[in-house]
Amino acid sequence: MKRSRDNDDEGIVLADSYLEQHTDEFKVGIEHILKVDPSLKGIIEHSLFTMFAKANVVEGSMKLYFDKLCSSIIAQQISGIAAKNIRGRIVDMFGNDGKFPSYQRLHKTFKDPVEKQALKDCGLSQRKLSYIESLVEYFFKEESSIEELFKNGDDEHIIEELVTHIKGIGPWSAKMFLITALRRMDIFAPEDLGIARGCSKYLEERPDILVKLQSKRTRIRKSKIKHKSFKWKIHDEDIIDLCGDLFMPYRTLFMFILWRMSDTNMDVVIKNEKDFVSR
Repeated sequence: MKRSRDNDDEGIVLADSYLEQHTDEFKVGIEHILKVDPSLKGIIEHSLFTMFAKANVVEGSMKLYFDKLCSSIIAQQISGIAAKNIRGRIVDMFGNDGKFPSYQRLHKTFKDPVEKQALKDCGLSQRKLSYIESLVEYFFKEESSIEELFKNGDDEHIIEELVTHIKGIGPWSAKMFLITALRRMDIFAPEDLGIARGCSKYLEERPDILVKLQSKRTRIRKSKIKHKSFKWKIHDEDIIDLCGDLFMPYRTLFMFILWRMSDTNMDVVIKNEKDFVSR
């Protein structure tokens, strides 16, 4: 088997057959990750990173961006199956050849009380209906500025704009949008349960790194995550952030690695990665 792409400093080698299934940016980023921590090789090459597979690259568009944000709202606090069913009923309602309705079409829906109620009857709560209406209004009225924002805006500015203008979109949802829709490579969410759990395992296995991170602390930020299990330690949010900073400017890739480390059942993790792409 042909092997290449050595990390010269560490002697880490990944197979061409694995790397070539991924985007060029992923290949550069994962080499950077391995230079920072060569011990991550095994969990990286366990399987394809679906999010960054060439086969899953979709050209960005306002329709895609709207769909991703709308799907995020629909999926809040319900199971993936329930969210899929609601989305399917909405698609069927509009008879749009399996495609989710555009924000232009939904803008008309919200102006018609009968259609608006029919949309709600697809399984949306009153609150989620109002969230989607907020999203529709934002995209309909600010289309050109949103397109410019997503094309040229920096990550923090985009997060701020989304959280400010769309009801139901918080910082975590905005970060996930930056990953799945805009494919930004330096996003990190220490507030995410899976990231906190994965980071706990990462630092438990690397106590020397934890000591170094603790020495760099300037402001303690307690984690807001609560759990009843004592099988893993919840680190303060600033420690998790500092851990992510080790892998800049490819913290998004490190997040996916931490998600893999957060569960001992890799089949479940890989399925979750695939589901994440479709959000």
